[in-house]
Amino acid sequence: MAVPGARNKSERYSAYCRDHLKEFNNELCDEASQLICGWRGGAFVALMLFTTITTFWYALQINNPSASLALLAYILPIMVGVVFSIAVSFYSAMTKYSPIVIDTIGAMWLLSFGLFSSVLFDNVDTQIEREMVSSTLASQMNFMPLIVAAFSYHAAYQVTIIRNLLFIILFSALIYWIDKGFFAISILHLLQGFLLGSLVSWMHYDGIRVRFYSRTTNESARKHLCKQLSKLVYPHQLDMINQGDELEVTMPLKESKAIVSVFDVQRSTEIKHEKTQEFLMSVFESFLEICMQDYEKSPLRSRAFRLKETGDGYISTVGYPFLSSETGVLADGAVSAALAMLDAFNTNLEKFNYSRPIKASIGLAYNSIQGTFQSGDIRSYDLYGEAIIQAVKYQELRKIPQLFDLFSEHAAKLDLEHFHLLIVQEVVYNSLSPSYRDLFVEIDLTDPRVFTGDEEMRYDPEARYIYFHVRD
Repeated sequence: MAVPGARNKSERYSAYCRDHLKEFNNELCDEASQLICGWRGGAFVALMLFTTITTFWYALQINNPSASLALLAYILPIMVGVVFSIAVSFYSAMTKYSPIVIDTIGAMWLLSFGLFSSVLFDNVDTQIEREMVSSTLASQMNFMPLIVAAFSYHAAYQVTIIRNLLFIILFSALIYWIDKGFFAISILHLLQGFLLGSLVSWMHYDGIRVRFYSRTTNESARKHLCKQLSKLVYPHQLDMINQGDELEVTMPLKESKAIVSVFDVQRSTEIKHEKTQEFLMSVFESFLEICMQDYEKSPLRSRAFRLKETGDGYISTVGYPFLSSETGVLADGAVSAALAMLDAFNTNLEKFNYSRPIKASIGLAYNSIQGTFQSGDIRSYDLYGEAIIQAVKYQELRKIPQLFDLFSEHAAKLDLEHFHLLIVQEVVYNSLSPSYRDLFVEIDLTDPRVFTGDEEMRYDPEARYIYFHVRD
């Protein structure tokens, strides 16, 4: 009784191979080519040479005048195999003909056996000699059809069955034509060889089919896994993981310094629109494109590094963990990326078509920062350090009424009622090239109009000035 599970598996393999017929056929062609060109093909040639020599020796022993013809018995199948191996080494596309070549070698082998059998029988005079020749040749009658039937590389097994039936019928007819007595004592051997060969051919075919199914489905699963994993990690991380590295070594962890950019939408809670989330997602997708500009794997560099999205906020870094891809000073690259983000925000804002002005602010700060992988079973890369804290606080300076009044006064001079804000730390401003430095307006933190005390800048106690840029 057939086991249901085994039958279901066989049906699944068959259906899969039918659905991927071209790939399965290529797999069979590769297997057939390896059989001919590999050690198994060499062993088969050695077997044919050994059979040729023993047959020749036997013909000499019985004083057969045509003994020398036995040396040429298997020359054709040997030559076909050798020529094909040489051809494949020069032109790999020849592998697609491998199944046909194996069928050709098998047919030639059977024909060669029949030809030198005919030579042996034609040169015997007595019944005793005929019986001796029949006995000697009969020892090969199991082996010949078994080997020929066992190795077939056709995508449809029905083709293999028809092929094996044709081979055994034609081979039996050849033996019958050579000597009826020899055929009579060889019928059982022929049937045994055919049946055993067919059994082996099915096991061989099914083994290839199972390997093909397992390999390709595993490959498909691996590709799907990599595709999904690529949404969580950077390309260089995926490459390193594929090469066997641990996740924790794929990103920098040592402490360094960088410029952190913190983006936030002003008064985002007042935005009332059914597609607010879609709008923010499109904005952040644009920001990611900006960050990933000029991304390189070795050494790690890009225009900026996306750290995280925080509802209506976006945090990125320039200089760590990726080196800046822009030549020149780090501060220039950070301001350039921040301005590009504001432009991208405006582009998405036009598509959003909101009834009231929506503006954003960005804070830039330079200080220490360090990478880490969060603890726990699911680990994600994160950054921490003074630079992040300070950038957040600089972005939030717009919430201080005295400062916002100064921002608004300057914007009014530019005929701007609503405006984007870019606020940078003193150390960032001082590092800028003159062309970028000219964009900013200075605010003296010791001015009594700004603060009544220094408690608001305790996160950056060395700061004496802040610098801002307004943008429509």
